[in-house]
Amino acid sequence: MRLLIIGLVTLLFFSCKDAKKEYQRMEGEGAELAMDASLIPGKEIVKNECYICHSPVASEENMIAPPMVAVKWHYIEEQTSKEEFTEALLNWLNDPQPEKVKMHGAVRKFGIMPYQPYTEEEVKDIASYLYETEIPQPEWYEAHRKNKHQQGKGMGKGKGKGKGKNATIGEEEDFFFPRAEFYLENGASISAAAQGALGKKLIKAIQEKGPEGAISFCKVNASGITDSVAIMNNVRINRVSDKPRNQENKASDEEQGYIIAFKRQLENQVEIRPILKEMANDEVYYYSPITTNAMCLQCHGTPDKEIQQPVQLALKNYYPEDKAVGYVDGEVRGMWKIQFVKE
Repeated sequence: MRLLIIGLVTLLFFSCKDAKKEYQRMEGEGAELAMDASLIPGKEIVKNECYICHSPVASEENMIAPPMVAVKWHYIEEQTSKEEFTEALLNWLNDPQPEKVKMHGAVRKFGIMPYQPYTEEEVKDIASYLYETEIPQPEWYEAHRKNKHQQGKGMGKGKGKGKGKNATIGEEEDFFFPRAEFYLENGASISAAAQGALGKKLIKAIQEKGPEGAISFCKVNASGITDSVAIMNNVRINRVSDKPRNQENKASDEEQGYIIAFKRQLENQVEIRPILKEMANDEVYYYSPITTNAMCLQCHGTPDKEIQQPVQLALKNYYPEDKAVGYVDGEVRGMWKIQFVKE
């Protein structure tokens, strides 16, 4: 399986002030480095944000961005100073442009990341953590790296794996996704058609039965409406969410990472780009966000504010495990998941 994120993923990088770091080896089996406290802010950002996409444990097939160790490998050579590394990350994150690309294969596979408004101090924190520590890597990564890059990479200055490369980066042929534009264009068209079909029927149901009547309508008819669009286009269509109303539509852990990325793009007012995921069994998945509007809030807004008592009672009756409330206008509520058979 190969994965293409069309600019979606957030390379959630970096920040902390320079200071001399001291390490102390802990006693016992499974010993870890006791790090300087000034590295902890960067570690927390990497662990809680960066690893959502740049996972150190996901299989190669399930990666939605290059692992963080690969970012480090490309940016830090044997002679690279911490200041140079930090400056390189700042330069990229402040204005990610094609002419600045260092990871050509990753861009070919995942697309160029959108601009992320991180502060200079945040960039320094994560850069400091990455530079000073040996970060974990996926089990498959070392074999992948040796297979994709020329030999000649050393261990650097004793600061951990990922420094001292002399090789030319040979990733230009990596991860080429045939007919990506075809799937992007058709995915956008099909998701728009499904959204339009649902919206039209839902408006009619609200007009005839009120918002509470639309709840029962959706329960019975929503999947049939999207299925009809799917059949016409020879695809499968699902809606998934991190806060599902119907628990059958709960997003997987991987899909929740996509939703987080879509939310950040929307919050940062950058271009929202879909995701393509190519499977080994000749299937391609297209993901794009579903956002709320004023009509949605009648059933997905705040109880006793947008969601009136009759609607709340209907939701409790039809969806006792409902999580899909508390949204505001223009918020990512979930995403379309369209499954193609690869042509």
